[in-house]
Amino acid sequence: MKKQVKNVRSKKPHPEHDQYLLRIRKGERLYKFYYFRPIAGRSEHFEYRILTKEKANGMLEMVSYNFKIVGGVAQKSSISRVPEIPKEQLEAIVQNVVSKTNTSADEFEELDLSRFSTIDEQI
Repeated sequence: MKKQVKNVRSKKPHPEHDQYLLRIRKGERLYKFYYFRPIAGRSEHFEYRILTKEKANGMLEMVSYNFKIVGGVAQKSSISRVPEIPKEQLEAIVQNVVSKTNTSADEFEELDLSRFSTIDEQI
């Protein structure tokens, strides 16, 4: 009697439990990170973050989420992932978030890593 081998798919962790929200593969590099830190949430270290990477095909992958520290423990929630967007759309997305949240200049930070050509230079 032969044993049948079942195709077992490994479970991918739910994004909120995946410590690596943005995985960098060969030929990819970080692109830009955006941090929105509203004054009202600073006591809890609340931030809304948008992280992007440039894929090997020139498109961007974007992850956004809420971040805060509760009782000394970092927590992520409302995680969204966009697997492919053109670079040209990123600025419009960020400006939409800024306008919808009434973010002022002192509540917003952009970290531009696109000027580095490799992931090694970025680190």
